[in-house]
Amino acid sequence: MSEALAGYGPPRTVRGRSQAYGPPPWHMAGRTLALWFRLADPDEARRHVPEGLAMADDPIVRARFWDLLHDAGSGAELRDGSSSANPPIRMAEAVVAFPVSYGSVSGDYTTHMYADDPVYTAFGREVMGWPLKAGGVTISPAPSGELRPGHRLTGRLERDGLALMDSALTMVEPLPDVERPTELPRWLTWKVVPRVDGPGDALRQLVQTGPTRIEWGPIWRARGELSFGPGPSDELDFLRPREVVAAHYWSHVDLSVGFGRVLAEEEARGAAA
Repeated sequence: MSEALAGYGPPRTVRGRSQAYGPPPWHMAGRTLALWFRLADPDEARRHVPEGLAMADDPIVRARFWDLLHDAGSGAELRDGSSSANPPIRMAEAVVAFPVSYGSVSGDYTTHMYADDPVYTAFGREVMGWPLKAGGVTISPAPSGELRPGHRLTGRLERDGLALMDSALTMVEPLPDVERPTELPRWLTWKVVPRVDGPGDALRQLVQTGPTRIEWGPIWRARGELSFGPGPSDELDFLRPREVVAAHYWSHVDLSVGFGRVLAEEEARGAAA
């Protein structure tokens, strides 16, 4: 590839203006519906997490809905209606992840991720290795006034007209300061790039990604409801919850996602016939 070509995310040109996205850090801000749950069939978890990653026999699985503005690596101001040359992009995402560890590194293994923004999806798959798929994600509007006990918020994931994931949070009380998060989330993923010249993988890396910084606004404890539905090319319906252990509403979160770290790498598999 010519060194004269500029840009980070493809397409790359001499001007570099056509790139689909810029490099990390990506700035994101918005809100989150979060639920933690145990599976009706704990053995099902191993069908969604590869060998080599340690996981409890009865893991507490994480489900989240994100409602965010992001700058696509452009440094744009995160404000609705921005008139800048590179305005921010609004996106919604639904995620199901499993608590794992690899050596001394622990985090959430992101098996199922759906988003409604193609720029974010391209960046997530090509750079971070996140297994993003297109999906219609709907989150009920943020409260227009002061949040109060009893307020209800919902999140839904749909594909091809089918509801794959439904959640509802009923606010209980603000989370005490001693229970607020203090550590940065860590996300583990096998970044796999298939070969173009035949079956197999051209790249196989276990990567750690996540925020380089995160700021939380008010966090509310909630009563959570969660259900999954079947889809012809999805496996969320196998993750039927036995119980929702906890639920939180992050009314405002501001974070930056930086470059990741390669934890392990396997030799490419397959070759042209």
